[in-house]
Order: sequence, then structure tokens, then C-alpha cells
Amino acid sequence: MQDDLALAVSRLLLALPDLHHLRPWWRALRSWRVRSLRALGADVAAAATIHQDFFADRRLRLTIAAEAEIRDRVRLGIDEAGLRSSAFSLGAGSLVLSDTHIDCSAAVTIGRRSHVGRRNQIFTHSHDVQRREVPVLDAPIITAPVTIGDDVMLYNDVVVLPGVTIGDGAVIAVRAVVTSDVSPYTIVAGVPARPIGART
Repeated sequence: MQDDLALAVSRLLLALPDLHHLRPWWRALRSWRVRSLRALGADVAAAATIHQDFFADRRLRLTIAAEAEIRDRVRLGIDEAGLRSSAFSLGAGSLVLSDTHIDCSAAVTIGRRSHVGRRNQIFTHSHDVQRREVPVLDAPIITAPVTIGDDVMLYNDVVVLPGVTIGDGAVIAVRAVVTSDVSPYTIVAGVPARPIGART
């Protein structure tokens, strides 16, 4: 009962409008949101910033470091219904922009001072549709974690598929679909994403 009340309070605080121009309201709301998530067992630094309409599945082990920021309408879900728990970690000083969806059916780790652009989609589960005799609706689920390093830039509308590791300092161009690992300090673009340069 107490957990349900804490969840209801947290959902209410996350739905309240930010009203950035009313500084006392905004400072208080930021603090209330952090405290409400901590009451649910999340490890959220006091200096983290959570904007309105943020949703995180209550089964997630949530870690948000100092100076990290999650903007409006970001959703952290466990998209595969049969899973009981998973984890999401956002490193110090990192930023997740609005309308991003992160599937945490397996763990997702984002390092320090990284940027996740608007409307990004990060997936950690897929369906094994290789065998013709298995109908697609009955295809087994495969999960694999996603790791994004420090100082990484994901521009807008990027899709990251399960099992991908993006190395430190990498840059992912607008609308790229990342299907395999990206080496540190590599710039990739396209569908599927391919190297087009490097940060020197």
C-alpha cells in the first residue's frame, strides 16, 4: 500500500508542468521529483534534473548521476512483458532529450557527459524470426544490453539495436540505425550505420 502511494505521488509530480520561468516553483519541483524517485528505490543524485512526463517502469533499477538531465516525455520501459527487472544508468553530466524511448528489457548504460538526441529509440530486445516454421507472433524474444560510452553524441532520430556498444567519443549522425558496435571516436551515419570519419 505504501509503495502504491509513493508511486502515485511520483507519477503526479512527474506530470506537473515545469514552468521554468517561475524559478521557485521549478527549483522545488526538481527537488520533489528526485525525492519521489528515491522513495521508490531509485539512485538519483540530488543534482540530477528530471523534466515533466518522464516515465520509468517501476521494475527498473534506476541510477541517475549528478548533473545528468532527462527532458520531457522520455520513457524508460521494460518492453518485454515476461521480464521481472532490468537496469538503466545515466552517467554524470549526460543529457537525454525529449520524446526518447529506451527499451530496458536488458540493461542500458550511458556514460558520462554523453548526449542522446530527440526522438531516439534504444532497443534491447528483438524477436528471433529466422525460422520459417515459427509464426512471427510466436517468435522467441532475444535480449541483449546496450552500452553507450562517455562523451558520445547521438543526434536526433537515432535507432540503436540490441547488443550494441558505442565507444567513448563516438558520434552518431541524424537518423542513423546502429546495428553493430561503434569504435571509440568514430563518426557513423546511414542505415545501417557505417563509419564516415573520426574525431581526431
